[in-house]
Amino acid sequence: MVVLVLFYDKERSQYFERPIVNKELQFWKNALTALERGEECMVLVVVESIGSSPGRAGFKALVSSAGELHGSIGGGSMEHKLVELARSQLKTAGSLRASEEPAEVWESAGSSARDPAEVLQLSGSTENDPFLMRQIHRANEPTDRSGMICSGEQTIGFYLLKLSHQPLIKKLAEKIATGINGTLRFDHNEISLLTEPIKPGRAFLQPSATEWTYIEPLVTRPRIMILGAGHVGLALSRTMHQLGFHVHLMDDRAELNTMAQNQWAHISSVVDYASIGDVIHSDPELFVVLVSFGYRTDDLLVRQLIRKPFKYLGMMGSEAKIKTLFVGLRKDGFTAEEIGRVRAPIGLAIGSRTPEEIAISIAAEIISVRNMASNPL
Repeated sequence: MVVLVLFYDKERSQYFERPIVNKELQFWKNALTALERGEECMVLVVVESIGSSPGRAGFKALVSSAGELHGSIGGGSMEHKLVELARSQLKTAGSLRASEEPAEVWESAGSSARDPAEVLQLSGSTENDPFLMRQIHRANEPTDRSGMICSGEQTIGFYLLKLSHQPLIKKLAEKIATGINGTLRFDHNEISLLTEPIKPGRAFLQPSATEWTYIEPLVTRPRIMILGAGHVGLALSRTMHQLGFHVHLMDDRAELNTMAQNQWAHISSVVDYASIGDVIHSDPELFVVLVSFGYRTDDLLVRQLIRKPFKYLGMMGSEAKIKTLFVGLRKDGFTAEEIGRVRAPIGLAIGSRTPEEIAISIAAEIISVRNMASNPL
């Protein structure tokens, strides 16, 4: 599935498509481009993070033998030091081999979790095998000091990519581009793609100093449905896109300037609000935000969605508007429990005034809901 956003061309009276950049896909495309130019690469991936670490699990950086840097493992002096180490490793890199021989499959993934063409074998000379570096962000730590003082810790895996790995990196990029769910696995001697998702998402296992496994979901990202493509919808699309959400924007107005200007929604749709209940289905993992044109459309939307289970259902509006709307819902038989599912007025109370400030307050509330659900106290 190609991720696209639709823009409205007034002169032609039709929508046109513009691709949206998928950061994970772009990362591996950068690796492939470097290999095709004859440049070997070092992939740095954060496999574990503890506490206030600037680099979270899954952060990646790519260093090419030509000196190019893409991505980040957290920035600062720590990143500078490790990038320089990667460049040094590339200068002295020996030969590795890319293999399409079947590798032993991790038991919990199942015997059919991957095929031989989806395994990037990295066994070679000991000097060039993948390795880990632990970085502790405390000034008084006797070993593994990162040079930063934010008190967290992170472990980074170093993986050397050779020119012969091009077919396998290309296959990985193609898999990501199709939008399939799966699991990317980094071991002590290989990178592999598992076609089945593994719970609980990201995980790091290290049974010994020389053996480890890090896994992460390949494509899955939180999804948000924004109903209302006006100025707040535009600002919220940008904010949620930057936070890594898959953004689907909807409105019932076709010729809307702010929808045409929206570069951040992965999908933009013009829909009939009167039938929105047939368009948006129950989904306990979906975030739904109502920032439509006014009271009438908000009332129309919330009545169709309030009984559907979502991860989050929020509605923008003043206290007076929300109170009036909820009174109408109660009169028409909606229960207190059902009405209580709607977060309204939407967003954290930070005195927001501009569309950008409102978007930040909504995003903060959504992040709180998401993180508390995945990491309950």
